[in-house]
Amino acid sequence: MTIRFPVFQRLDIDEYQLYPGVPDSPGLHLDFTPGPWIVLGVNGLGKSTLLLILKHVLTGPARIRGAGFTGDRSDVLPVDPRFFAVRVGDNAHAAVATTEVRFGSAVLKVRRRLSDLGLVEATVRGIDPVEQVGDEESYRALIAKIMGLSRFEDALRVLDRVTFYLEAREPLLWNLAAQFELFRAILTPDKSEELRRLEGDIVSADSSARNLNAVLYKLVNRRDTQQAKQDSAAETRARLAKATAEVESSEAEEIKLQHALEAAEERRSDARVELKRADRAADEAAQKYEEIKFEVLRHAFAGVSPNEQYVFLKIISERVCLACGNGAEAAAEELERRRSENRCLVCGSQRHSQDKVVSTTSAMQAKAAEAFTALQTAREALQDAGEKYRASEQHYRSVEDNLEIVRRRVDASKRDARRWRSKLPAQDQAALARDEDRIETLRREVLNFRKERDDAEEKIAILLSELKAATESIRENLEDKFQTHAQDFFAEKVRLVYAPRKDRIGQGGRVFEFPAFEIELTSGATGGNFVRRSASQVSLSQREYLDLIFRMSLVETFGSASGSFVVDGPEGSVDAVFAEKAGNLFSALAKRTSGLTVILACNIVDGAFIPHTLRAYKTPDARSGRVVNLIDLAAPTAALVALQNEYRFAVDKILAQDAR
Repeated sequence: MTIRFPVFQRLDIDEYQLYPGVPDSPGLHLDFTPGPWIVLGVNGLGKSTLLLILKHVLTGPARIRGAGFTGDRSDVLPVDPRFFAVRVGDNAHAAVATTEVRFGSAVLKVRRRLSDLGLVEATVRGIDPVEQVGDEESYRALIAKIMGLSRFEDALRVLDRVTFYLEAREPLLWNLAAQFELFRAILTPDKSEELRRLEGDIVSADSSARNLNAVLYKLVNRRDTQQAKQDSAAETRARLAKATAEVESSEAEEIKLQHALEAAEERRSDARVELKRADRAADEAAQKYEEIKFEVLRHAFAGVSPNEQYVFLKIISERVCLACGNGAEAAAEELERRRSENRCLVCGSQRHSQDKVVSTTSAMQAKAAEAFTALQTAREALQDAGEKYRASEQHYRSVEDNLEIVRRRVDASKRDARRWRSKLPAQDQAALARDEDRIETLRREVLNFRKERDDAEEKIAILLSELKAATESIRENLEDKFQTHAQDFFAEKVRLVYAPRKDRIGQGGRVFEFPAFEIELTSGATGGNFVRRSASQVSLSQREYLDLIFRMSLVETFGSASGSFVVDGPEGSVDAVFAEKAGNLFSALAKRTSGLTVILACNIVDGAFIPHTLRAYKTPDARSGRVVNLIDLAAPTAALVALQNEYRFAVDKILAQDAR
């Protein structure tokens, strides 16, 4: 199988402010011949943009979707058509780009506006009759035709994953799904559309069957639950009726106890008021009695100084000694006795009638007795009020506790009623019958989708076996070419091996074997005992250059050593020693394949990469002829304006350097 890879021959960019060109030749006009080309410049000067213009003038405003089984999703996705317009101040309103690309014996000339990537014209020479197209749909069909592929999707896939190795690249060697899609496009171009359609049918049918099955599962569960409820509905209703009766009975008792609690609260409140009144009356009676009592004592202590009188009064009234603070009951009784016998309170001598003693009058004694009787009565009333309040408080608490018990019983009864109510069927028999019909319909639909998936899997199995056989037929050739490039670049032992993978196309269904290659790279750290096979086991530079070499090998294998290889930043991931190896790699590729054009976008960097890439060109002028020097052709950046001489000196130094 031979694929006609694009061989870029010429690129003209006019009226695009990013590339003003030189006074004698405005714009950018490049003639690419086979061999290596270096697009050289500083950051921001438009190296990557130039490669993207090269790509999108050819492909239009389109990109391929990520690799993987995606059902009905389109393979071709749009890109922002104003990608180039927004990079310049005039929105690229007059800018156009024209490229001439050879595909085998056919030469395609295509012109597009850079303001919106619209197709201006496209003509193909070298085929009979000469084809000229003016609309995007016809152009896409033309691209697929002249590349020897059946669909534009496949042409875009080959260009995206083999010809162009740009910044936004998807790994190929490390992505088995991407390999499958590429081999499908290249090795079985006449079956590629059918393979893609069957893949979409399988994914869609499998997805539909699983989605319906999920609905079916829920519906069956609902049906079974409702049916079980129907079967036990009579018993459930009886239990619900019992629970409802318990709720009603408990609620009635709750209301009764609530009323009782309100009455108890009223009685407790009245008792509290009565207690306070009795307490206040007792205090008043006690105070009155004490006043009379002190009045009687003052009469008894007549002739004694106020201070001494105070001491005696405290002993008699409070039965406490003011000197030591101890109880003084005996002293108080003695003082009382002396007072009643009209003797001196201090020494106990009998007083004479002429002594100034004022005796307690019988009226005062009667008044004291009356006050004491009133105090006793008030204290008895206070005691009665206290007992009455405590009884009302105890009754209130008792009713309150009973009410809490009943309320808990109400809540429990309600929960019980809700539980039995939830067990009642939500659907009647007619609704259950409708669910049954729906279940049978869904089951048939699930079976139909599964049959669609099974039928598509039967068909795709045949096509995949053809693809597998076609891949195995080019296996040794591809592995040999990979080995040729890789053995001079890597210090480790490395080889490409055919490693078909097994996977399902949908989440269910059959497992198929898909053609794929992987690498085996020994590890210097373990003396070759450990073989690395996955992207995570190798370094960034190893990962990128293994992928690059794999794509180089594909161009050589399928393109009969004719095509273009466009790489952005090939010097970026290698160190000083491997920069030389990387330059030799691209130089050797161009030398081995005289019909292959290698276009590399590089920064102005010291080192061996550029000299070794251009090692076939022996003089500085010859090397300069292979360089697209954007320092002269692109709109200068601020850094370039400020450091123009230094950059020009650096470029001259690089081009003066011959490979060792």
